[in-house]
Amino acid sequence: MSGIDITLLLIFASVNPFAVLATVNKSGCSSLQPKNAALAFIAAGALLLATTFATDGFLDALQLQPETFRISAGIVMAVTGGAFMFFGPFSYPIGEGWWRALFPIGFPLLASPAVFTAVLTRSADAGEGQTILALVIVVAVAAFVLSALAGRFVYIVSALARLMGALLVFLAVGLITDGIHAI
Repeated sequence: MSGIDITLLLIFASVNPFAVLATVNKSGCSSLQPKNAALAFIAAGALLLATTFATDGFLDALQLQPETFRISAGIVMAVTGGAFMFFGPFSYPIGEGWWRALFPIGFPLLASPAVFTAVLTRSADAGEGQTILALVIVVAVAAFVLSALAGRFVYIVSALARLMGALLVFLAVGLITDGIHAI
């Protein structure tokens, strides 16, 4: 797996903006102010950018090669995608105020464990520049969708979240296969 298109698709499926929107909709939140969506984008983006720059140190500390990490990242993403497919979007209570942009919207919805593993594996394989570009695009689109569509399309968004989970499983199997072949 290589190229910006795979990086964008993998990070998009890992973020699963439809699941984030469905979670916001399930919480009874009828709207999300643009400033809260921007704050969620900044918080999640900062965490994920820090992860991108720390990839080499993280893999060195764990004494893992990128090929080996690709397998474990695929497992984390497959479990997350399977959870979306079978159980639907996650449910978090979302309170009022600006801090709801930090938790749960910024973390763990926009910056989930699946996204962290996707960022780590793509940084190791494709480089920081490509990963940063894909990351900024995907998280910005997700934050925009959140602010524009919160409270709307409840049933359609839930179904799309499950389909995105299936796509994540498909991509995760590809990662696992690539990791096995590289070893």
